Amino acid sequence: MGQTTAKRITFIALMAALASLGSLMTIFLPNFSMILAFFLLITTFSGFSTASLVMIITILISNLRTGGIGPWTIFQLISYLLILGLWQLFLTSHFSNRVTLQVSIAALLGFSFGFWNAIMTVLFYHLPHFGIYYAQGLYFDLSLCVATGIFYGLFQHSLLPLLNRKIPELAKGR
Repeated sequence: MGQTTAKRITFIALMAALASLGSLMTIFLPNFSMILAFFLLITTFSGFSTASLVMIITILISNLRTGGIGPWTIFQLISYLLILGLWQLFLTSHFSNRVTLQVSIAALLGFSFGFWNAIMTVLFYHLPHFGIYYAQGLYFDLSLCVATGIFYGLFQHSLLPLLNRKIPELAKGR
């Protein structure tokens, strides 16, 4: 998978477009988003590097569409990269073949997004109390946690088999 083929580039572009479109479907619910579950699924299917590229393109498109690009964009990118890296480590464990555990870990990683983002925000803006700042966002973290668990379970059940069947040559390890 190290080489960049036209099929891989097309896959990355289509998955970023699909993720951007999918984020619009839940935009009216605060932080109830399928986007992290989608990135985790792409990592499961095609590996960290492909998922990272899909994530970067999607976040840039999303931020241009909603609030512009600023320091928060970098915080989001780093937070998602951290989560995708942790997910990749989890996938190498011998527990990763259990779907229930995958959904649970995906949900916990969804909850952790706000923590990683809060650390960088507090440091960047020199906010005095991390705990207070972080506590204000716990509802949003819980919302992302639930959404990530639900959507990852759905994607793992329906989208992953479809990807494996239609484009097996892009699956990691092949």
